[in-house]
Amino acid sequence: MPTVGPLQDASLSILYYKQPPSIDFRWFLLILLVFVSVQYILAVPADLRHLPRASPYATIWSYARRESVDSRVRRLILPFARRGDGVVLVYMLGKWGVHVIDATVGRLPLHRFIPMLKTNEQLIKMVCQDVNRFPKNNYQDHLHFTFLSGPNVVFSNGEMWKRHSASVKAAFDREIPVHHFVTLSLELFERMGDGGIHRFSDLVQRYTLDVVGTALLGHNFQALQASEDSFVDHFNRVMSRIATPTRLIFPFLDDWFPRQAVIDDVNALNARYDNLLQMKRQDLGHDLLSYLLEDPSLSNEELRSNLAILFSAGHDTTSGALSTAIYHLAKHPEYQAKARQEVLTLLKGRAEPTLQDLSNLPFLSACIKEALRINSPISLLPARWTLEATTIGKYAIPAHTSIVPNVCAVHHNANNWPDAHKFDPYRFIGTRQKAAINIPFGTGPRQCVARQFSLFEVRI
Repeated sequence: MPTVGPLQDASLSILYYKQPPSIDFRWFLLILLVFVSVQYILAVPADLRHLPRASPYATIWSYARRESVDSRVRRLILPFARRGDGVVLVYMLGKWGVHVIDATVGRLPLHRFIPMLKTNEQLIKMVCQDVNRFPKNNYQDHLHFTFLSGPNVVFSNGEMWKRHSASVKAAFDREIPVHHFVTLSLELFERMGDGGIHRFSDLVQRYTLDVVGTALLGHNFQALQASEDSFVDHFNRVMSRIATPTRLIFPFLDDWFPRQAVIDDVNALNARYDNLLQMKRQDLGHDLLSYLLEDPSLSNEELRSNLAILFSAGHDTTSGALSTAIYHLAKHPEYQAKARQEVLTLLKGRAEPTLQDLSNLPFLSACIKEALRINSPISLLPARWTLEATTIGKYAIPAHTSIVPNVCAVHHNANNWPDAHKFDPYRFIGTRQKAAINIPFGTGPRQCVARQFSLFEVRI
């Protein structure tokens, strides 16, 4: 039998009698604290727990990895629409909100042991039509909406909205400035030159800003000529710096840990709006901004807020529609050739179309409508607010709940649009699509007042 030497004996002693490693319970407590805090933050309010809900963790992960909106909707939201739920709870901007995800609820399963309820309730229409029962929700406490969700035509309510709306509609009731569109389109082509690689989304965003400036605001931003630190560059920089995934998911972090550099950049952008207003006061004309400035009841805050939202909605959303249409026409050369031939046949050698021409392009219009469906200018309509307890579909909704019409979900629901992921302009040829399921500009009395202006702009 082998014997153990003194050195080996000492080694074995150390092996058998060595103290176990100490555990730093501070890390354990920190992890536990974080876990409990997240559970508390993401807890569903008691009066909303009866509603179907998308996983907040899946939603947070989607934002964190910057998943596209349509992919997020397909994965997390559309399964509820296929089930016939009509609404679903979604965690966003630090709160739980009820997303309306279908335009019309047809057959609703009340209970697995009870026959299906037959109904034809138009959910989106109900929420968007009744402006008194479902007023707009203002997110002005969120840094992301500091300069957008203010006292303006999009987010105000009641008499203030009526005053703002009257001035804005007066500007859009004028004749569509086709010549402005054509002139700026030629500038866009000149900027692109003879070819090469261009970031088209950037160029078309500059084009739409110049359209908004010259045709509506009476100010030439010269965005197509600007190279750096232009209005559009400043706007894009601010939106990019504000909309980081962490702060979109947990906006209260901006209260706890203010981002002073971002706040200063937002204030600098607001200062540019103020400067534009001051210049316009010295040179009033027949444009939307002049109409607003001539209204003595509007404060400077209201004027700046309307300018900011018109600046954003007027160029950012239209540029997205244009980019989407161009992308899909490039992917489908057969549609591109057909649309091009339709335009050439109508113009008959003329260099510039008339307003009447733009209303006689059925296939091109169908391509644009399909582009607006498949990638809407805005994925979510501005949130509404329940003033009192109500019912949407088969679910009771308590008072003071955020209601969000989800355009992307409605437009990608296969119950509304067969092969919803497919670009097919023939959906809009020879048929009249129901307004309830085709809502790129919203619906009801508060739908986008610039929708016709935008559609004509895209056709040019």
